[in-house]
Amino acid sequence: MKIHHFTIPAREPERVARVLAELLGARVIPSPHPQGSLIVYAGDADGTCIEVWPAVMRAGAGNHDPVPSELPLPPEWPHHGYVTSDAAEPEKVLAIFAREGWKAEKVYNGPPGAGFHLIRAWIENQTTIEICGREMREEYERFFRDIVSRASDTPR
Repeated sequence: MKIHHFTIPAREPERVARVLAELLGARVIPSPHPQGSLIVYAGDADGTCIEVWPAVMRAGAGNHDPVPSELPLPPEWPHHGYVTSDAAEPEKVLAIFAREGWKAEKVYNGPPGAGFHLIRAWIENQTTIEICGREMREEYERFFRDIVSRASDTPR
């Protein structure tokens, strides 16, 4: 499995896309659909990216043409993505989020001694994203190798 992209809502899509590109060493390109959306493109052949849509866009099941809506985003948004880039140094991520006035913190996720560190951040103080550099990614990968190893040893 490989996740090629995910979409996040933004009240200021251009600002959000610019900040994410700066953090991740990516570039911003326009998206043809929906209007006003942008793509934070990793630059790889797989098309790895984050789509940044205007927060007002909504589309119901089966509707392929999102339309603006007056519905607000939920005040608490638990859905998020975990994104890594060698360009994403923890201090840099924290400093850039602080510069933008957005909350971000370095946290430890998982049981003591067996989890991993990450930067949990809230884009526009609304949408959660977890951003990590090389060292944090290595902890994360080690954590999941251990989980898979223990699951393989468990009788069914």
